[in-house]
Amino acid sequence: MTSIITNSGAMAALQTLRAVSGDLTKTQQQVSSGLRVRQASDNAAYWSIATTMRSDKKAMGAVSDSIGFAKGVLDTTYDGMDKIREELVTIRNLFITAQGLPAPPTNGFSNWVDYQPDSTYDGSLVAKVDAEINQHWQQINSIVESSSFGGVNLLRNDVSEPDLPGAKTDFTTGYVNGQVLTVSIDTKSTTMINYSRSVDNLWNQPGSENMGYLDGVFWHANNIYPITWVDSNGDVVKNENIYTLRNAEVRMAANNFDRNEYYNIAINQLDERIQAVVGGMSVVGSTQKRVELADEFNASMMDNVDKGVGRLVDADMEQESARLSALQTQQQLAIQSLSIANQSPQTIITLFQ
Repeated sequence: MTSIITNSGAMAALQTLRAVSGDLTKTQQQVSSGLRVRQASDNAAYWSIATTMRSDKKAMGAVSDSIGFAKGVLDTTYDGMDKIREELVTIRNLFITAQGLPAPPTNGFSNWVDYQPDSTYDGSLVAKVDAEINQHWQQINSIVESSSFGGVNLLRNDVSEPDLPGAKTDFTTGYVNGQVLTVSIDTKSTTMINYSRSVDNLWNQPGSENMGYLDGVFWHANNIYPITWVDSNGDVVKNENIYTLRNAEVRMAANNFDRNEYYNIAINQLDERIQAVVGGMSVVGSTQKRVELADEFNASMMDNVDKGVGRLVDADMEQESARLSALQTQQQLAIQSLSIANQSPQTIITLFQ
């Protein structure tokens, strides 16, 4: 039955056109955005998972920045320790050179504790070696002070920091299941100058619990006098004594000590400190390796998150391209069908002619 009141064909054609247009709009959005799940209404479960994973990836990105900082600190620390090792080797060799020289004359035992010039000693061959040794101690001090990255210096322990041993520095290396992962390094392995140690614990003798710290210059045959220390008032004091060997030479001469024996003890001390620095470098190196592995794993996890999110929400562009072409064709046909359906009532006019 044909009616001029109700056009069922046009209504069906219009309904088809609306459905096709809706699908076409959705497909065009997917093609333009590259996403088949753009908002929660598209697929609540996939959208929720993808949103959580994207949040985790941002945390991993922050971890990547932290790892970059850790690498900078550790690289700076390692390079500083390596240069200090080289300086200690040079100082050790200069001790060996001094041992082979004649015992130098001095102004006497009364001058062994102060920083006043010793004109008698200064003319000796040992004094020339002594002056060079002092330059290398000062270079070590400069290396320690300048081995800082982003305000972090693992070669020095400041007055405000915990007493050694036992102080640790943590580096962020990962983020898994809402937990931040860290790698710790015991700063006992890296501290070259310890400002926080009290004056009562000033001497750094072989075999003591503090063995492994480098605290400065040779005092006499079995003690090391520090480059810097904290006095009883809590003030940082810098050693201004330009002599490393003189005080020992004066003491040995005054007490008739065996010069070779005491030089051998001192050289052995320096060898122990060189090995302590080498051991610390090994600790830093292993921490560098752990941080590097953590960086590689974190980068891999970020890639996996991207892939996982892509599988959930990315549009298949080949499929959507074919679908877009098909829907455009369907839309054209639906428009033509609607046009035909709208023309059918016109045939009724011929019935009345």
